[in-house]
Amino acid sequence: MIVDFKPLYLGVVLALGTPALAADPQHIQALNDEALSLHAAGRYEEAARHYRELLPLLDEHFGPNSLEVARIRASLGATQLARRQYREAAKTYRAVLDGLPEAGSPRLRADALNGLASALYMRRQYGKAEPLYQQAREILEAQPSVPREQLLVVLDNLSSLYRTLRRDSQAEQYRQQAQELRREKEEAGEDAP
Repeated sequence: MIVDFKPLYLGVVLALGTPALAADPQHIQALNDEALSLHAAGRYEEAARHYRELLPLLDEHFGPNSLEVARIRASLGATQLARRQYREAAKTYRAVLDGLPEAGSPRLRADALNGLASALYMRRQYGKAEPLYQQAREILEAQPSVPREQLLVVLDNLSSLYRTLRRDSQAEQYRQQAQELRREKEEAGEDAP
């Protein structure tokens, strides 16, 4: 099962005129940068500590249902998946989805759906994982510029799910879609995973 563990990047944009709060923007950015470095290095436990430290600061500065908080929660969920903490990852991804405004970032919603589905898949809750993977796929395919890398992860996950369920024709369908998408990436000069 392929799960994309790349962290989601926090776009800390602190506008002039924002009320003075205890959360220091430079401290927030430094914590975020360190968390991203740790995550990229596979030091998930340390990255998770940084993400947990960031959450109340972002909550204070941007609000509990901000995209910034959702992005960091999703990154925390990715560290939990990487550490095989599937129950905790499911809770974290549900919190991301619950906190996202409906008109929020569709790509972030798709990532959270894929992460939640992966946590459920790893706990053998295949029936619950399937519709979430499908929702993630539909969201990504509906984007004006299809995010190929994200879509590849979801297609690979769907193929794995259907192989596990011994629904071979569906597994093959998504495997072929992923293969075609990889071919398109290569032709466009993008690196293929």
